[in-house]
Amino acid sequence: MSFRVTQASLSNTTLSNIQQNYKKMQEIQEKLSSGKNINRASDDPVSTRKLLGFKSEENELQQYLDAIKHAKDKIDFIFDALENIQEIMVKIQTKAVQAADGTLGDDERGIIASELDEFMETIIQFSNVTDSDGRYLFSGTKTTTAPFSATRDSSGEITAVSYNGNNETIQYQIGSNTFIQVNQPGGKLFMENSIFDTLLKLRDELKSSNFDTNTFLSYKKDFETANTNVLTGITKFGSKVDRLELTENRIENSKTALKELISYTEDADIAELITDLKNQENVLQAALQTGARVIQPTLLDFIG
Repeated sequence: MSFRVTQASLSNTTLSNIQQNYKKMQEIQEKLSSGKNINRASDDPVSTRKLLGFKSEENELQQYLDAIKHAKDKIDFIFDALENIQEIMVKIQTKAVQAADGTLGDDERGIIASELDEFMETIIQFSNVTDSDGRYLFSGTKTTTAPFSATRDSSGEITAVSYNGNNETIQYQIGSNTFIQVNQPGGKLFMENSIFDTLLKLRDELKSSNFDTNTFLSYKKDFETANTNVLTGITKFGSKVDRLELTENRIENSKTALKELISYTEDADIAELITDLKNQENVLQAALQTGARVIQPTLLDFIG
């Protein structure tokens, strides 16, 4: 069975082909102007699905990097505070060594006791420091509450130090199923090590009219142990910074590789598109010339 090709069908086919050529040129020009190979999901559904996955992973990596930045800031604040406190504790140890000298008189021991008072005030000050957001560093999760408060007698001298925070930790997620502690609860570091109680005992023994060297040396030993624990805390936080640096570098490398994948999937090959556009222009010109011959004139072209 044969089909009759009419002038109308031939004309319609030619016009349809020309329209398709225009559509292809429009698609190429859109990619050239946007610089993107995919401007809508329908352009390439499979690649679009991959691209969405890549971008979702990129956002996740950026969240980890943001968390690492905040973690480093917090840990730096804690590290600085602990270093200042430890420096003061070393000075207290030096004074305790001087005070243990049996040749000192009551007045001389009283002067050292007054110095210990000032050191204790400074330790409280540093233990109540805040980060750049005004959050207390050593309060556990009670970051809006000053962790330490002093009880004073009528003359303003400290008689006890209380802890007002808790011992709960704050964790930041810095990777898939990877977390890091970014706080140091003061209850564990200061109170469990009896830093303030021991310091008060040292001071009060120095002020006692019945000063006992052996008792004082026992308190001195306790304070040295507390100082060692503070040093351990400083070392611990130093290792956290190193860990964050390594994790940050690894994530940055992963993010760079991911950006290359996104670019490879999404970005247009400009040189290739220009070549395609020129080829398509040639095809269109040929189609227009062929169409001019195929679409013959009608009687209406001669009426005028």
